[in-house]
Amino acid sequence: MSRTQATIIYNPASGKRGRRADNVREMIRLLAERDIDARACATNGPHDAGRLAREAVERGSDLVISYGGDGTMNEVIQGLVGSGAALAVWPGGTANVLARELEMPSSIARIADIIAAGKTVRIALGVMRRDAETRRRGDAETNGAKLELAASSSDSPVAASPRLRVSASPIRSSPVAGSPRPPVSASPPPRYFIMFAGIGLDASVARSVSPSLKKRTGQLAFWVEGIKHVFTWAPEPFTIEVDGKKFEGVFALIGNGRGYGGGLCMTPHARLQDPCFEVYIVPRRSNNFAYLRDLAACARGTTARTTATLVRGLRVTANSSEEPWVEADGEIIGPLPMTFEIVPDALSVIVP
Repeated sequence: MSRTQATIIYNPASGKRGRRADNVREMIRLLAERDIDARACATNGPHDAGRLAREAVERGSDLVISYGGDGTMNEVIQGLVGSGAALAVWPGGTANVLARELEMPSSIARIADIIAAGKTVRIALGVMRRDAETRRRGDAETNGAKLELAASSSDSPVAASPRLRVSASPIRSSPVAGSPRPPVSASPPPRYFIMFAGIGLDASVARSVSPSLKKRTGQLAFWVEGIKHVFTWAPEPFTIEVDGKKFEGVFALIGNGRGYGGGLCMTPHARLQDPCFEVYIVPRRSNNFAYLRDLAACARGTTARTTATLVRGLRVTANSSEEPWVEADGEIIGPLPMTFEIVPDALSVIVP
C-alpha cells in the first residue's frame, strides 16, 4: 500500500524564532512513524503559502498541513480549491479560529494521530469578488497602492463551536468529482475564505492593529485596538443585499462558520458543512459606545437579542458611497463594492 504524501506549509517568522522549525521537524518524524511521508515548505512572505500549496498539489500531495494562524490557512486554501488534496490545520497563530471550530488540539502528537486517522469532512467555502473596473477605481482612491489580498500571519480572536459531523473518508490525491474550480475571468482572481468575511468595523480594527503589539501579546492587541476604535472610529455606512433583501449597516459579518473572536459569537447558526451564509448586520448607532451593547450580547451568547439583523443567504453584495474595507479570515482584502457567494462541497478538511 502506498504511503500518504503530505506537505507542511509554515511561516518561519511567526511565533518564537527557532521553535517553529523544530516543531516541524518533530511533526515530520511523527508522521513518518504513522506511514505518512511529509516535507516542509517555509513561506518567504505574503501570498507565498498559496503558491506553495498549488505546487504541493502538482507534486501529488494527498494532504497539505497549514501550520500557523488563520492568515497562513487562508492563503493555503487559495491553492487547494479544485484539487483532491485535503487540508489539515495545525494551530500555531494568534487565535486559530478554524482550528478551534474543528476542535483541533495543540499537542503535536495528537495532531499527528488525527492526521494519520484520515477522517475528513467536506465543507463549503465563501468566495469574494471585485470586478476589474471596481479594482481600478479602488486603486486610484488609495493613491495607487496595491490591494493586499493576504498577509503572512494575521489572526483574529475566536469563539468555540460544536463538534462537526465526521466521516472516515480516505485522503486522496486525485481530484474529487464535482469539486469547484476557480472561475476563469479577466477580472482579478476570486478570494476564498473559510470562516467569515467582515465589512466595516472589524476590518478597520484589523487594518490598524499594531503588528509588534500583536506579536508580543496575541489577541490582546485586537482588544486594545478595538477600545481605541470606541473613541476614534468614524463609521462608513454601506448597503448590503442578501439574496435580494437590502439592509443598511456600518458593520456586517458574513459567517460561513460559527467561530469569531474573543469569546464573541455573531453568527451562531452558521456551520461549515451547511452551504449557506449567516449574515450579522449592525445599523448605525447614535454613538460608538452603543456598539458595546452588541458586543456584550455576542459575548453572552445572546446574539439574537441585539438590535442587529441576522439573516441567512447564498449571495451577498455590498456597496457604499464611502470606502469601508473588507477582511476575510482576518486578512485585509480591500474596500467595497464586493460580492460574496457560497461554494458548496468545496474542500476536504481533516477533523478529530
